[in-house]
Amino acid sequence: IPQISYASTAPDLSDNSRYDFFSRVVPSDTYQAQAMVDIVKALKWNYVSTLASEGSYGESGVEAFIQKSREDDPCGFAPGAKSVKIPREPKPGEFDKIIRRLLETSHARAVIIFANEDDIRRVLEAAKRANQTGHFIWMGSDSWGSKISPVLHLEEVAEGSVTILPKRVSVKGFDRYFSSRTLDNNRRNIWFAEFWEENFHCKL
Repeated sequence: IPQISYASTAPDLSDNSRYDFFSRVVPSDTYQAQAMVDIVKALKWNYVSTLASEGSYGESGVEAFIQKSREDDPCGFAPGAKSVKIPREPKPGEFDKIIRRLLETSHARAVIIFANEDDIRRVLEAAKRANQTGHFIWMGSDSWGSKISPVLHLEEVAEGSVTILPKRVSVKGFDRYFSSRTLDNNRRNIWFAEFWEENFHCKL
């Protein structure tokens, strides 16, 4: 089944031998990893930690960042002062433990994050509980981007963060087409009725 994704950025998906029916309209994490390396160098950070959600997105994103940093300048900064992974099913207290691990290397205040929204939020909450507001400088990947949900009511902890977001362009023809879809003219999409009920709070 051919698939076109608007949000899947994991570098693994560029492997045509494994995903020959997959295409995407968003760049691979390899490019945002390079952007992060460029920003780290421009800000003259010498030592950074990495934090990843367990799974393809988080782990391959951090791997791409470390690889790009070594390609760019093998003797430049030192990625991986602490390289921490967030488990898929974190146990109670897991995020407090993560903050403690990051604090073990106190001079590495910059933290590169490739994580999902929920994990980002819980990391920020743990930093706040540990009275570390202002200690860490977070650099978040596109899963954080310009979203409000990871930082809502945690703005002080997230202040000064740098987040990456691919350039976006609104395609007027698509917007016009998409907003003109109704139950009458969009019968081929088997999920459209479910979307309609959810979006307009009705029962068909």
